[in-house]
Amino acid sequence: MKLIVPLLIGALAACSDPDTGPVTVTPKNVTVKAGEKATFSAAVKDAKEPRVLWSVEGGDSHGTISSSGIYTAPAEAGTYTVVATNAVDTSKKDSATVKVEAVPTPTVIVKVTPEVATIGQGTVADLTAEVSGSSITAVQWSVEGGDANGTVSSTGRYTAPNTPGTFTVTATSVADPTKKGSASITVEPVVVGEVKVTVSPSSGTTTWDGTVQLTAEVTGTNNLAVQWSVEGGDANGYVSTTGVYRAPKKTGTFTVTATSVADPAKKATATIRVDPVVIETVVVTVSPKTGTVVQDAAFSLSAQVTGTNNVAVQWSVVGGDANGTVSSTGVYRAPKKAGTFTVTATSVADPTKSDSATLTVDAIVVPTVAVSVTPKTGSVAQDATISLSAQVTGTSNAAVQWSVVGGDDNGYVSGTGVYRAPKKAGTFTVTATSVADPTKSDSATLTVGDIVVPTVAVTVSPKTATVDQGTSVNLTAEVTGTSVVAVTWAVEGGSANGTVTSAGVYTAPNKPGTFTVTATSVADASKKDSASITVPVAGTVKYVDPTGTGWRLVRNATLSSGNTLVLDLVGPTGQSGRGADLKLGLDAATADWSTVDGTEYVANAGYDLGTAPQLLKSAVKGGMLSVGVYQKGAAAHAYNGALLSVALTVKATAETPAGTVVPLTVLKAHALPASGSLQTINVAVGTITTAQ
Repeated sequence: MKLIVPLLIGALAACSDPDTGPVTVTPKNVTVKAGEKATFSAAVKDAKEPRVLWSVEGGDSHGTISSSGIYTAPAEAGTYTVVATNAVDTSKKDSATVKVEAVPTPTVIVKVTPEVATIGQGTVADLTAEVSGSSITAVQWSVEGGDANGTVSSTGRYTAPNTPGTFTVTATSVADPTKKGSASITVEPVVVGEVKVTVSPSSGTTTWDGTVQLTAEVTGTNNLAVQWSVEGGDANGYVSTTGVYRAPKKTGTFTVTATSVADPAKKATATIRVDPVVIETVVVTVSPKTGTVVQDAAFSLSAQVTGTNNVAVQWSVVGGDANGTVSSTGVYRAPKKAGTFTVTATSVADPTKSDSATLTVDAIVVPTVAVSVTPKTGSVAQDATISLSAQVTGTSNAAVQWSVVGGDDNGYVSGTGVYRAPKKAGTFTVTATSVADPTKSDSATLTVGDIVVPTVAVTVSPKTATVDQGTSVNLTAEVTGTSVVAVTWAVEGGSANGTVTSAGVYTAPNKPGTFTVTATSVADASKKDSASITVPVAGTVKYVDPTGTGWRLVRNATLSSGNTLVLDLVGPTGQSGRGADLKLGLDAATADWSTVDGTEYVANAGYDLGTAPQLLKSAVKGGMLSVGVYQKGAAAHAYNGALLSVALTVKATAETPAGTVVPLTVLKAHALPASGSLQTINVAVGTITTAQ
């Protein structure tokens, strides 16, 4: 009894615990590849915090599952069971089935390129191996039958044996040695023809110790090597292994021979004539041959030496340094005296050879100082300035002394030549005197005119403009003849004819007419100018369609013109009906109702009226228009455009200027839908205004 009591207590506790409910696993069936993962979830009925234990039937060989329900498939394909057990009541559990599919293993393929080739004995062929089905693309190269059938490098370069035949070169996959690819190489025997040697050029000419490049072509064998030699040995010159012949230091005709290494009986020769070295006569040429230079100035000479490779010269001046000096590079410095002097270049290689230049040194000419003033004449206002300049030649001292003839009464001039006119009219002389030679000077004659008082003038722009009522136009006023350019703006007739700001912005009144805007000079109130502004009477009608997609009156652009406005009634998008009537109101002082087609005040635009009985009527009473369009028993018409049209004409008089709003109201409106009886509708109306 002592054992039974605890068990009963545990069972009663389990029954009362809400976490002991049944377990439900989702998803119930899953298919994955070997090694892939799948996620499961487990719910315990009525449990706020379900506690489950995950397991895989059959153990880890059938896959593993984490505590959070993540299952990892085994490497072996098969069908396995995942179990979720209630941790509170282990008798409660549920399972899911996992189908594990094997991961297909790609087949390794080895392809050798080229698969077939023909080469000669001892030559090579480059092969490549492409491996697919594996990330390991390395191959092992081999030749069937071993090295006797040729060799192949790790990079696929096959070297043929010295025997003819057909041999197989194989590339074996490192990833799967059972997979390989091959190439069949045919090695053809070497055909030996008659060996022939040709030397080029077959003859040549050079001087003592000179060189001639010879080449030898060998045919009839694949051994193209030759042995070069000179008949008579080194005393007749010698030849390198590459065919370069070096002549001896003697005159004569010598033979150079190329002998085939493959067949020493085959050879060819070249005949080389060696001429003596001709020693040229040394010649020195000085350039230029003549020249003129001022005292103590420099003059550059050059010497060209031919007939020797030693082109150095020794420069000298005939008569010594008293007649000038010359540098080793031929730069002659003239003496400080006039005369004609000779400069000589003597060859270092052959001192008996020389050449000379004759140079004239001119006497020093003392220049005459001259002063030139610019401008020579000019006009300037009283107490104003004018800039003068003085150019001095014949001396390095270009300074001048400026002065005004008659003194400061006639104006004054600065040290830089800026003349300030006196406060009187007249003609005055300004002089620039050389500082280097005060006997040399030049002058400018300047005219100072009478003071002219300018006349004030006002110019308004633009002179004319046309604007709608209530709109603005920018005016400008240019004032000349004074430094005070301010103006006072005004509108003739006062603000009833518009307003203008201090900046010249004119705003038109709300009435038509022609108005004058005036700008008066602040400096001289007697000087003014005006602009004429026209505010026109309305000439056309402007209508802004209402927004939305319901019932509305919109402008018929085709039939509307001038002061006549034709409005179309359009219905809600996606609906249909059989007729409609409207009662519209106008202000008789601003507009009248007009017929649409010349007879009726309404026109059917979209309803299918068919035969009688039908209704198409209109009536005008004062400013009110009543229209109706119906067809009893007719088929409904889709509201996909204009349904009916009405027209009005705006009165274009001086009382209706541009921008005036013309009131239009919908007093009543009904529509006959596709089925049922007549219904009241709300029709939206746009805005009508007069336009210029």
